[in-house]
Amino acid sequence: MVELITVMVLIGVLAAFAVPRLMGDSTTGAALYGDQVASALRMAQKSAVARRRTVCVTTTATTLTLRVRTAVGNGPCDAQLQGITDGMYDSKEAGIVMNSAPPLLLFRPDGTIDDGNGVRLGRVDIAIKGADAIRRTITLDGGTGYVH
Repeated sequence: MVELITVMVLIGVLAAFAVPRLMGDSTTGAALYGDQVASALRMAQKSAVARRRTVCVTTTATTLTLRVRTAVGNGPCDAQLQGITDGMYDSKEAGIVMNSAPPLLLFRPDGTIDDGNGVRLGRVDIAIKGADAIRRTITLDGGTGYVH
């Protein structure tokens, strides 16, 4: 009887977790990628304020790259943030993409965000899509730098 109950519990666990994953359900993967993107954007904002340097975030549909400007004022973002490597915030699963993210975000030392042309952003919504549906929306407030 104990063996039967154990087998039933194992089948239940497999049905709940393993089967959707094997069948290509990207809901969990999209949620995790959304959390990673939000975390990277918060890291960029906090680093810009703490270091008093501009942090550049370059985005594509599946990648997010963080760099810091070492020189005061204008110039290229030429150094990696400490502890952050290229590819760290890239989408690892096929079909999970980031939509409507500006290609360049500059997190300024005063906490604001602009588009790289000196124009402060307003509200920006970044959608994380998986399986052709939006699974998470990340909102940036360009005036305060707040990421939620």
